[in-house]
Order: sequence, then structure tokens, then C-alpha cells
Amino acid sequence: MRTTECATIFETSHGGAGFMRAHRHDLAYVSVVLDGEYTELCDDIPERRPSGTVVVHRAGEEHADYFERDTRCLNFALHDGAITTAVVPMLQPHDEILRRMIVRIVHILRRADARVEALDSAVRAFLNQLVPNATRATGEHDPEWLRVAIERFNWVDPIPIERAASLSGVHPTHFSRAFRRHVGITPNAYRRRARVRLASQLLLGSTQGLSRIAQRCGFSDQSHFTHVFSQGTGVTPAQYRRIFTT
Repeated sequence: MRTTECATIFETSHGGAGFMRAHRHDLAYVSVVLDGEYTELCDDIPERRPSGTVVVHRAGEEHADYFERDTRCLNFALHDGAITTAVVPMLQPHDEILRRMIVRIVHILRRADARVEALDSAVRAFLNQLVPNATRATGEHDPEWLRVAIERFNWVDPIPIERAASLSGVHPTHFSRAFRRHVGITPNAYRRRARVRLASQLLLGSTQGLSRIAQRCGFSDQSHFTHVFSQGTGVTPAQYRRIFTT
């Protein structure tokens, strides 16, 4: 563990089949999954956190984590509120710049003779690179038609996506392209996320059977439900209910 002016930085290792019950961090918190993966429940949304994921939590935000296999993370507890305005739970560092920044921070962190100033500079550069991505993901500059589509369209029921475009008053082709540009995922991926979120609420808050939940959440059948849920969260619906309700 090393402490700089802007953050406390440390690595953590989690064994397979490990579970962290619902908890909060006093400070805004950023975690980079270096190896492995885990399933996280935050704001009623279960998410799979594969290697390379950058997870952002606001100060005091409650979340629970299940580590199906050995996982290693690089963590930052932020002192100066650098990205406390970020509301996105996850960012994906696909670009080479972020990857190199993470590698540099790990290298400095593991050097016993590394200067605190060098580590602080590397961490600040990394956080500054995240801020624009987080700001884009908050939807600050989204068009009004997109807000209408997100808030008024029934994303769970099996209604053609084209109706969301019609509701918004824009052409379906423009709707799909602009939706992905502003939201970061396709309309179909957003629908899957909405269905998984509702399924999560029903799995944890009711005793309904899986086939009934599949029907209520717009899936064609229980098999389809299990496939989509597992793909998005890393665990089956049955495993998820058992893990996060015990």
C-alpha cells in the first residue's frame, strides 16, 4: 500500500468462491481488474467484471462482490474527489493509453525505492484520462429524444426496438447509431441490461420460479433467460440467487 497526495493505492487478491457482503467505501473508489473476474451487485444491477475492467464507485455507494475464481485488483481510494461526479459503475479501458498507464502504476507501486511524487503523477494522469470518459457516460449532453426513449419505452417487454425510434421521432438507423454513441452500448444491449436488472430484483426480492421470472422479464423461455443472465453476470440465475441472498 502506498499513499500519495491524491489517493491511497494498493493491490488486493481474492480467492475463488469468495464473497464480500454489501459494503461501502468512505471515499470515492476506483478498482482495475488486473487478472481474473468477478460478479458485482450495485444499484440493483448485477455486472460481470472481467480482466481489464475499470470499476468506479462513488463515496458511500453500496455494492457486493462474488469472486468465482482467483482475482487480482489494483485499487485507488481517492483523497481529492477527482472523479466523485462520475456516476458510471464501469468503464472499459480498451485504448492503449489507459493500458500503458495502468502498467506504469503497477510498476512504480512494486518498486520499494519509487518516489511518492512519481507515483502521484502517474495516478493523476490515469484519473485525468478517466474523467472525460466518465463525463461522456453520464449523459450530460444527450439529446432530448434519447431521454424520451430511455424513460418512456418499455425496454423489458418483447416490443420491436423500432418502436423506440418511432416514440423518439427519429429514423431507426439514426436512432441505433446515435444511441450507441451517447449511451455506449447498442439498443439491444441496453434491453438486455434492463431485463437482467429486473430479473435481479425478482431473484433477490421474491421466491418466484425461474420460468416465471423469465416470462416477466421478456425472455423467450427459461433457457434463454439463463444464457443471457449468465453472459452478463458470470453466474447463472440460480447461483446468483443463492450467492446474494445468503
